[in-house]
Amino acid sequence: MAATKDDLASLPTLLGSSNYPMWSCRLTAFLTYKKLFAVVTVDPGPRPTQAVKDQLSEAAHILGNKIGDKIYNGIVTPARNTNGYAIWTKVTRLYGSNTTHTSNRALARWNHLRYKGNLTTFLEQVESCLAEFASIGKVHEEGTICGTIIAKISIKRPGVTDPLLMNDVLMNDSEMLIEKLKDLASHEEMVHKNPHAEKHANAFNSNGRTRPKPG
Repeated sequence: MAATKDDLASLPTLLGSSNYPMWSCRLTAFLTYKKLFAVVTVDPGPRPTQAVKDQLSEAAHILGNKIGDKIYNGIVTPARNTNGYAIWTKVTRLYGSNTTHTSNRALARWNHLRYKGNLTTFLEQVESCLAEFASIGKVHEEGTICGTIIAKISIKRPGVTDPLLMNDVLMNDSEMLIEKLKDLASHEEMVHKNPHAEKHANAFNSNGRTRPKPG
């Protein structure tokens, strides 16, 4: 099932470490859909069959089209340009390995993250940081992640975070905590657009009940 021009147009182009987490996630899903993910993640050995060679070439075509010009030559060399496994391996070694450099970069970005008054923007930045950790296999305890998120918001919005601190479920599940905060952000946007809804804000903020996490 060859990739069409429209298929490729919908995928992000790798620019470097800045967008590797999204690129990796989107390309993984796409290659899985095309039944090519195993081809780029399992060493084909020195003498692959013709069928495997064809798949390696197709995967290389997809990957090569989604790598930016500035980093292309260092990744898609003549020795790799028909080998999707070699290209994928090179990319993940450069940007997806948990090295001292990638770990320090991800941690620095996380530590410098600040809540500046817009909850929606802050949560988008949080999710981007967590995606970067995931892309390099950097694991953090859920309680640590949740505590950091709350601490960063509480500097400016203690009235929002104090009720959440008492919820043990939310404070040990970053996905559920972020969903709860997104609910609050959506509510605040609605109140901003409709001042008459402001009287309901306090009741919403103090709601400590936790919705069941979807399966």
